[in-house]
Amino acid sequence: MRTTGLTRGSRVCPAVLIAAAFAIGVVWGATPRATAGQQTTRVFSEGTGMVLNYVKPGRATVFESTMKRVGAALSNSESLDRKRQAATWKVYKATEPLDGGVLLYISVLDPVVSGADYWVPQILNEAFPTEVQALYETYAGAFADGQILLNLSPVVGS
Repeated sequence: MRTTGLTRGSRVCPAVLIAAAFAIGVVWGATPRATAGQQTTRVFSEGTGMVLNYVKPGRATVFESTMKRVGAALSNSESLDRKRQAATWKVYKATEPLDGGVLLYISVLDPVVSGADYWVPQILNEAFPTEVQALYETYAGAFADGQILLNLSPVVGS
């Protein structure tokens, strides 16, 4: 599986998370609860978070380049919490497209930085205030069916 990483390594087995995300999004027909621009914060309440991003066919490059900018914004921030976010945020792409060619990207946040906002437009605004409108419009235009945000709590293992 190819990764577009904001970090290297993870405490959670990525294959298990990706399989779970695929089951949620495809087998049970889950409808994404939040689309880009509808929510103003992304704060997770558990120790591990996951975001499922449904991206339009042909928009992979746009989505991936935006996420790379997010990684740079976090890594180069003066905020210790933002640097911690960069160190624990990993983005995966499902190898096979979903129905209609939709691409599934999964962000694994492990561990979550307690109280930190993971809302991409806010992160981009902090680092690139003069570019944020164009970056956001490009990012939002990449979504097919929005996002699903999940708080994960351990059941087996630690």
